[in-house]
Amino acid sequence: MPSKDVLPEGPRRAFVEELFTHYREAGRPTLRQIESWIRDNEDLPGTASTETIRRVLTGAVVPRTWATVDAILQAFCALADRSPDEDRWPEDNWSEVTLRGELKKRWNAVLDDYEGDVPTLPPKPSPPPAPAPRGNFEDPWADVAPARGNFDEEPPF
Repeated sequence: MPSKDVLPEGPRRAFVEELFTHYREAGRPTLRQIESWIRDNEDLPGTASTETIRRVLTGAVVPRTWATVDAILQAFCALADRSPDEDRWPEDNWSEVTLRGELKKRWNAVLDDYEGDVPTLPPKPSPPPAPAPRGNFEDPWADVAPARGNFDEEPPF
């Protein structure tokens, strides 16, 4: 388990701690044993390489797909001769959370936790104001075209 200096308190640490509980229960198998078990069980929805497993256990990465996390959990549970659908807290009569359910809750908490401010786009600039009319619009010889009427360029005399 990484130290708190390496992996500080927060959702990611809580996820790794839960996964490490299953890793310890499984007898701390080697990465190759875990990968081999996952590879040998083709009915699993996900896979995980030794490098992925190592990075997940150290908290360096949290898989974006639940299938990968579930494959690792199932390997730990099988190696510990447990079911991932057992009660997580059997002494708590009110809780009906399974081993899988607790890990999934913590996995979701990591993915939902955004570190830092949510990036936003700058506000859209408002359109420039219409130019103020210049001159007298009643005067057909003004330097701006009239807003209404049809004047011709010839003087009236």
